[in-house]
Amino acid sequence: MASALQPLTGLDVDEEQLRLEAIVRSGIEPPIVGLRVRRISVPGGDVIIMHVPRSHNPPYRVIFRNSNRYYSRSSASVYELSMEELRRLFGEQRTIEEQARTFMGERFLRIQAGEAAMPLPAGKGITVIHLIPLPDFGAKRQIDIATMNEHRLQFCPIRAMGFSHRINLDGLVTYHGGSDFGGYTQLFRNGSLEAVSTDLIVEDKGSRVIPSQAFARTIIDSVSAYISGLRVLDLSPPILMKITFSSMIGVGFLVDRHRFLPPPTYERETLHLPHAVLSEYRDDGTYEALVAEQMDFLERIWFQEMFPIRRTGHLACLKTAT
Repeated sequence: MASALQPLTGLDVDEEQLRLEAIVRSGIEPPIVGLRVRRISVPGGDVIIMHVPRSHNPPYRVIFRNSNRYYSRSSASVYELSMEELRRLFGEQRTIEEQARTFMGERFLRIQAGEAAMPLPAGKGITVIHLIPLPDFGAKRQIDIATMNEHRLQFCPIRAMGFSHRINLDGLVTYHGGSDFGGYTQLFRNGSLEAVSTDLIVEDKGSRVIPSQAFARTIIDSVSAYISGLRVLDLSPPILMKITFSSMIGVGFLVDRHRFLPPPTYERETLHLPHAVLSEYRDDGTYEALVAEQMDFLERIWFQEMFPIRRTGHLACLKTAT
C-alpha cells in the first residue's frame, strides 16, 4: 500500500500518461477491459492514477521483447505461472460467465413461478432485462445499501415517471407505486440488475402486440440509464446482458400501425434473446448499438421464422436513431 504521493517532476505528464496507456495496450493480452488512467493535480505537481478492475477473463499474458509469459503476484513478489495454475485460471474464466448465465436463468424461472421481487399481475406479458457486471459478480462484491439508496434514481422501473422504493434481502428494489403496477427494478448487492416490466406488451385492436419501434426505444433508454447507474456505482465491465419474455403465446409484432393484415404472432410461452456483452463503458452514455442487435434478432424471429416473408428492416434505423 502506498504511504505517500510523490509528484512527477522533470517530464511531460501528458506524454507519460500516453506512454503508460500504450504499454498496456500493446504489452498485455487479452486487452484489459475497464482500465482507467487519470491525471490528478496535487501539491507540488501531478500524479497519474491507473485503476485496473478485477477481471473475469484471466490469465493475462505479458508481451515484451519477443517474450510471452503469464505472471501472478504473491505477497512478496511476482512470479511466472505454472501450467497447473494456468489450467485453473482458464477454468475460472469459463466458470464466472457460466455462473452468471445460470443466475439469469434461475431468476427468470422464479419470476415465471410467481417468486419475483414484487408480486406481478397474472396473465400479462413480462419483459425481463438482466445486467451482470462479470468482474464484480465473480469477486462476490457487496455494495453498501446506503450507496445503493443514494443513487436509486439511476435505477427507476422501466417507463416509470415516478416510483417507490424499499430495501429487501437482495438489495434495493424500485417499483411503480399505486394501483397501476407496471414492474420493478431490483439492484442486487453484488451489482447485478433485474428489470421487469408488465406494460411493454400492449393491447392493440383487440390483440396483444409488441409495438416494435416504441418498444426498442424504451429498451434503449432503460438499458442506457441502468448501465450509467452501474458505472456510477463503480462496477466494472464487461457487463453481460440478457432480455427475456414470458407469456408470449399469441403476441404479435407490430411494425406498421396502419396495417391491413394482422401482425404475425409468437406461439411459445417464453422467448430468450441471445446474451450480449458490453466490453466497456461509453463516454456518451448511450448503448443503442448493443440493444439494436437484440432488437434485430427479435425482428428476425417474427419475420423469418414465424412469418415467412422478406424482412422489412424497420428496426435497422434504430442503430443510428437519436
